[in-house]
Amino acid sequence: MTQQKPLFISHGSPMMAVEKSQTSRFLQQLGQAIPTPSAIVVFSAHFDVKHDVIITAGQQPETIHDFYHFPDELYQIRYPAPGEPKLALRIATLFADANINAKLDNQQGWDHGVWIPLRLMYPQANIPIVQISINTRIGAAQNYRYGQLLAQLKNDNILVIGSGGISHNLAEVFARTKTPNGIDMMNQFRHWVEHKLINNDIESLLNYQQLAPHAQFNHPTQEHFLPLMSVLGASGNTQAHKIHQDVEYELLALDAYSFS
Repeated sequence: MTQQKPLFISHGSPMMAVEKSQTSRFLQQLGQAIPTPSAIVVFSAHFDVKHDVIITAGQQPETIHDFYHFPDELYQIRYPAPGEPKLALRIATLFADANINAKLDNQQGWDHGVWIPLRLMYPQANIPIVQISINTRIGAAQNYRYGQLLAQLKNDNILVIGSGGISHNLAEVFARTKTPNGIDMMNQFRHWVEHKLINNDIESLLNYQQLAPHAQFNHPTQEHFLPLMSVLGASGNTQAHKIHQDVEYELLALDAYSFS
């Protein structure tokens, strides 16, 4: 059985679905470069729930266009990848065995943190997907724990992906008056994250809000960083490798990591 290397992907603007960029080309090449998984499990920044863990369990989930004021062509895109109810049940059992309440949802569709990168990686939409919610209200350590419960999946040719962003401050991106040293603040943060990942300093990463330079500036809210914590847990504390770097709109770091 092929062993998959868990991935963290920065998915960037929804415009990546229709515009060519360094990161869209990277994702297209990535799908061709790694072994084809039998299924994909995704922690996305855009599936943030307040209470119990929610796991998608539908046979054919819909494509969700959970963004506003973009060109009409984006809203016409569908990504008809199937779900995988049996895998969803297996994952729910792993959570239940750890005394974490997880609910199967037959109606939840693929948010754009799922379908935009996966459409680039696997345009045929023929690999089953299960999506697991994150929770910004419980912090990095518990989301890391969610991932830890899935560490065994990589041995069964199941690819675990965290889809978020190394930095994500949209208010600053669209602000009329920019923070004078904002680009430097972003770079300090992304370099700190890279150093901690490469050196497997999990304790610092779990406390990034207190320890990382300019953490609040780069992540005013946590949802785009927590998928990194979940996939870090799913990696089984294996070595992180930076496999891509890019910056969008000067402030959105789109770095990607593989864990092996």
